[in-house]
Amino acid sequence: IVPCSSVRMLRTASKSLRSAISVRSATSKAHPFTRVPLDQALPGFEKAESSSVSNSTSQKRDPFDAELSTLDNGLKVASAQSHGDFVTIGVAINSGCRFEAEHRKGVSHLLEKLAFGNTPRRSSEEIFAAIDKSSAIIDCQSTRDTTIFAASCHRSGVEEILEIIADAALRPLLLDEEIEYAKQTIAHENAEMRLRIENDPLMADFLHQAAFKSNTVGFSKFTKDEEAEKTTRDDLLKYLRSLHTPARMTVSGVGVSHEQLVGLSRRFFLDSTAPLPDGTPPVDESVAQYTGGEFREQADLSKVGAGTPYPLNAHISLGFEGVGYKDDDFVAISVLQSLLGGGNSFSAGGPGKGMYTRCYVDVLNHHHWMYGCQAFNHSYADAGVFAVNASAPPEGIGYALYVVLDLLLRVPGGVPKDELNRAKTQLKSQLLMNLEVRPVMFEDMARQVMGHGYRKKPWEYMEAIDKLTEADLVRLANRLLSSRPTLVGYGDLKLLQTYEQLDEAVARRDVQLIHPEKKKKIFSFQ
Repeated sequence: IVPCSSVRMLRTASKSLRSAISVRSATSKAHPFTRVPLDQALPGFEKAESSSVSNSTSQKRDPFDAELSTLDNGLKVASAQSHGDFVTIGVAINSGCRFEAEHRKGVSHLLEKLAFGNTPRRSSEEIFAAIDKSSAIIDCQSTRDTTIFAASCHRSGVEEILEIIADAALRPLLLDEEIEYAKQTIAHENAEMRLRIENDPLMADFLHQAAFKSNTVGFSKFTKDEEAEKTTRDDLLKYLRSLHTPARMTVSGVGVSHEQLVGLSRRFFLDSTAPLPDGTPPVDESVAQYTGGEFREQADLSKVGAGTPYPLNAHISLGFEGVGYKDDDFVAISVLQSLLGGGNSFSAGGPGKGMYTRCYVDVLNHHHWMYGCQAFNHSYADAGVFAVNASAPPEGIGYALYVVLDLLLRVPGGVPKDELNRAKTQLKSQLLMNLEVRPVMFEDMARQVMGHGYRKKPWEYMEAIDKLTEADLVRLANRLLSSRPTLVGYGDLKLLQTYEQLDEAVARRDVQLIHPEKKKKIFSFQ
């Protein structure tokens, strides 16, 4: 039952709405511009021309131009222009788990968790207050070969934020209570990581441990609980003083003038005057050695995604020796990853999301019981590993490996022109769209300068992508398949083939050698 007053209000509102619609209709009739198609000029503006500019400003500046400087202590400084009131600044360090051969394993991960703690200049509370004042977002991330301290902040706070970054990278106090808290954080994250539905970081870590057994990028990126407990402040200082030096750093800034960035870098990024702790080993500059091999972890994954309806899956990763980012085939392997693509069965999207890639069209579209299938490429300065991950119910994990190997063995058979062009176009669009984001521009510039010695522009990669032919892709696929395979298994692996069976199938290029027995019995639900 609606009160009478409410009925009157509804009638009044309805009448007002009809009047507004009538006025809008009359207005639209009075303005013919609303009926002109967007691809035609407005009446009276057919001969309009854009305003001309003088020759001094007519030349457009390449947004990917970078100014570079190298200071006396070896520190590299790179900057690029960007519009707006906010900037991204930071430092990339040639540091990571690949350099832990002579150090306590997992020390780089522990240092990442200790970032932005107390320093000689500021307490952690003062650091957070400065971050808040500059509306900054600040973070530290370590990969296998690089550690990055970075922040996005208002340009008025550049000096203070860069000083905080320099102190965090070079001069942390590493108080006992901070170290203990970091160890507790790592123990929690290690436990939580194995309960996540998406386990790509864990599978990537297993893949590297198997592909580069006991060397460089094959060291685990994550600190094991037992290693964390053994790690002392002295272990942290040895690693920090050995690898976190200006000569191994690249300060980068997007939206900051080069003159300002160089001046601040001279002030803040100074060589440490403190002596190295006793027993500090030299930096291990060993070249990564691909070994191939396997890593299996039999695990009960029934608790994964607790509280959320989720299928019980086992996971595999099939990898081969890839290429480094300085290799002539780096662009080719990037196109191959784009060609295979993939994702999960429940991914939403369209052609731009990769639904026309082979992992979708040839795998997930034909094998509804597989949860996911996706290609990954990991490239470093001197090595790389290329892999395809797949997830399936434990009773089908052996057949999932069969499907993935079949997918890879079919690449040397050739790639249709339209499929190759689609993969190349998608790779180019992803490259350019990612570089529209200022923090990505910052990291790209820092990594390029650190790896190549200069800013390699996207146009160079796009030109190389356009020149890539089917023959190049077939040659690369044969190069990958000629290496020793890497096999990773995680979950219930009782029905997964042995490594020896896989190795023989790859050597003979015969996927039938790993075809699971009693397929119909295993897949009674098909």
